[in-house]
Amino acid sequence: MIIHYLKISLRNLLKYKTHSLISALCLAVGIVCYTLVCFFIQEANRLENLPNSERRIRIEVSQHQGSSFRAKEIHHLAEQSIMKLECLTIQSYNNSTEIEVIDNEQQNLPFLINYRGVNGNFFSYNARNLLYGNQLPSAPDEVVLSQKFARKAYGTANPIGTIIHLTNPKNIAENSIQDFKVINVVEEEGLQSSKTDCYFFYEIIPYDEALSVGGYLSPKTDIETLNKTLQSITWQRDEETVHPVAKFTQRHDNTFAMVKLLILFIASLILISGLINFLKFIIQMFYNRQREVALRKCMGSEIKGLFLLLFAEIFWMISVAFLLSLALTEIMISLAELYIPNRDMPDLSLSAIYVVQLQIYLALLAVCMLVIWFPIRRLRQVSIISQINNNRSRHIFRSVMMWLQLGISIFFVGSTLGINMVWHEIFGEAYSPLTSEEEKNIIALNVNSQRMWQNLNPILTDIQALPECTEKLAMMSDIQSGQFFMRTYKKADQSEAMIAITEGSSNYFKFLNILLQGKEVSEEAEGVIYVSEDFKLQLDKDSVQGMVELNNQNYRIAGTYKALYKESQGGRTIGSAFFPGNRFRTFYFKFAPGTDPDRNLRRITDICRNYIPMTLPLEVRSLADNKQTVMGSMYMTQVGMTILAVVSILLVVLSIYSAISMDTVSRQKEIAIRKINGATPWIIAGIFGKAYLVIFILAFTVAYPLVRLMLLSLNDTPAKCIQSWDWGIMLFFSVALMIFLTTAYKIYRIMHINPAEIIKNE
Repeated sequence: MIIHYLKISLRNLLKYKTHSLISALCLAVGIVCYTLVCFFIQEANRLENLPNSERRIRIEVSQHQGSSFRAKEIHHLAEQSIMKLECLTIQSYNNSTEIEVIDNEQQNLPFLINYRGVNGNFFSYNARNLLYGNQLPSAPDEVVLSQKFARKAYGTANPIGTIIHLTNPKNIAENSIQDFKVINVVEEEGLQSSKTDCYFFYEIIPYDEALSVGGYLSPKTDIETLNKTLQSITWQRDEETVHPVAKFTQRHDNTFAMVKLLILFIASLILISGLINFLKFIIQMFYNRQREVALRKCMGSEIKGLFLLLFAEIFWMISVAFLLSLALTEIMISLAELYIPNRDMPDLSLSAIYVVQLQIYLALLAVCMLVIWFPIRRLRQVSIISQINNNRSRHIFRSVMMWLQLGISIFFVGSTLGINMVWHEIFGEAYSPLTSEEEKNIIALNVNSQRMWQNLNPILTDIQALPECTEKLAMMSDIQSGQFFMRTYKKADQSEAMIAITEGSSNYFKFLNILLQGKEVSEEAEGVIYVSEDFKLQLDKDSVQGMVELNNQNYRIAGTYKALYKESQGGRTIGSAFFPGNRFRTFYFKFAPGTDPDRNLRRITDICRNYIPMTLPLEVRSLADNKQTVMGSMYMTQVGMTILAVVSILLVVLSIYSAISMDTVSRQKEIAIRKINGATPWIIAGIFGKAYLVIFILAFTVAYPLVRLMLLSLNDTPAKCIQSWDWGIMLFFSVALMIFLTTAYKIYRIMHINPAEIIKNE
């Protein structure tokens, strides 16, 4: 019998293929969005539920300018026994360096790693399991590997006792240790384990590097007593006497919990809207088959059979949505890994995400089972005669659901519009004198490893020997992201302003087609800068000519240019300055017009691989490519918000269209009688349009203020475009136009019906 119900329900859904597919797809997007947020919140809760979470404390330094311990100061705590403090844990922040590993075939394989310095308590304090016994780092020449890096470097072999060699020990420590013995491997723990490959003993960390200190508060004391004890431990820092201060790591208020609930609620909006649309569609189809249901009851069908019939349709739809959500999750994570930089992209476990997704799928089935019980109860006393003489209801519940869907749509459309406007204000006006084709023909090569530094000259020679390579530019930093270093300029009124700076070879302006008024100077020249036109205007106001002082150092002005490449106009800077110099980290190569950018990328990659092993990553990309950059992360955010906005609009359009279709069909006899009694087409249009106008105004009144408050609270100094009311007016009329276009055709048809035809059919 169950198979029979499944066949009937599938056949009914296939009668409305387009509507069913769109409903399932929108529901799948909602499931993906809610799943990912639930997954990250579950991981955050796991961090809160670590052992002795109520006694976990962090220890800082009583200095507002820098509350972190410095490596040279940690002995003030480590060398003393503090009775009220247990499991003193020391760890540095993530850093990177290059190492060499000798594999089983006695090959020296170089790797770029992220590392941190820790003491022995770090692993138990963070509930990290060790795979090979309990040996902990206790000497400067010992190291613990992460499970992921151990697999990457050694495969399935046991790495205990092997040696890793620092390519340049000066990068990590101020001592001469180069060889470190592997003593253990730490198990990966989802998002709790940051992207750390090697855990060295904290004593090798440079003296001025910041350290994080934590521990457990003794059960028989309180935080105030511990702080009184810590006040007796003092030392001098920057001519100031400082001491340690203990604070609880776990929040003792409800702020963090409220924030998590708010994030979960926002993430659930698309899922709620999709579920409403889906259930309305399923239940409405069920009501439209009331004569069939009545016949089934006359033939002996029980309430259980009706329930299974309706649940079978829900099972098909949610199951299809669930399968689509699995595919969308794969696609979304792949795109995120493609565009978001590796350092910012957490290691996501697909299996763990799928478990959360399955839980949501089962929860949706349970919720739908409860919801569909109400229409089944409504049909419990159904008969053929009662269905033929059925009177029209007022659809109050349906109107409330449409109001909720429309409010959700306005929220996401408004958020997307606001974020895009802020994006355009900050980055859209960035100065770029290059065309898109010229950007594609410029290839960037970032020097990211010691091995590349050692082979840099032959690599550059081979690249410049390519016949299509016309010019080279050397820069201290990346020019693609539009992010610059800052320096302070003191105006004539003694107020301070910030200017953006960058440093590179003197052909910077010619290479990037930036108009320059002045002469190129040698990279060896010292105390020379170029200033932007905006900065020059400020210098003219201050009557500064020839020389300018930045950060208490004087520089000679060699020329004026329009703006730096990707420099945003306005903002918190008053202009920019360019420093010609011979310090570099990124090289840019310009290729002749008409050449294939992909082929140029492959050729540069092949040249680099002649000198750089496959174990070391290469950073080679076109100037037009924003993958694995900050701009790529922002682009992914834009795309994600746009998808949610489109899905919310689609759900509203489907909901309103199905409602207006049902209304116009069910009220044809009423409208025919009204037209016979003299009702004009505009009066008839008002009968149908008034309800949707009221729903829209109520939804906009609630949703728009929430969107505006959210966007204004994202930053202390909100973008000017968000502070204006223009975008709110545009949002109002855009959504109003969408509702008008959705309902206009059906209302137009009902306005021009022939009363005689309707009465004759009756």
